[in-house]
Amino acid sequence: MAKKAKKGNGKAKVAVKPELPKLEPKPKAKPKGEAPDLDALRKPVLDANAGLTKAETEAKALVERGLALITQAKGAYREALTLYRQACRKAGVECEFEGGRSTNVSPKLTFIVEKADKGIRVMVKGKPESEELIPLAALKASIGKAAYAYTDKHVGQRERVGNKGGTLGNRLRAVMAGKK
Repeated sequence: MAKKAKKGNGKAKVAVKPELPKLEPKPKAKPKGEAPDLDALRKPVLDANAGLTKAETEAKALVERGLALITQAKGAYREALTLYRQACRKAGVECEFEGGRSTNVSPKLTFIVEKADKGIRVMVKGKPESEELIPLAALKASIGKAAYAYTDKHVGQRERVGNKGGTLGNRLRAVMAGKK
């Protein structure tokens, strides 16, 4: 007959680690002859410490001066750019210098969001064909999923247009909470 396995108490057995031999500290060698002159050795340490403090102070001053130069140059650039852009607008020519939004950013959108009886009515401002009613059941399941489904359908994929679904999701949450 087969032997029955013993039932344990559910605790895992831990292997005992062998103890390592304890190393005793080596006795310090006694100095041969006279002790070194501590005052003579202390003076170079103090001099080096003073040199380090001076170098740190000079480096900090150089960094602050560099930041001030950058700030001054940015101000001059903005001033010259503003004048150039105004001249381009008056001449009816497109300015080749980019503004706050770079070329890889999608155009700005505004969502019109309002409560309805059976959900929330959403539309991209300026695009009446994008009007859609998002049911309350879909919003209660996940506002984010509903927002991204709408933006994927009417605006474009997230990789191409950015986080427009997040913007719409925030607007939907505000309307659901009663804010406007």
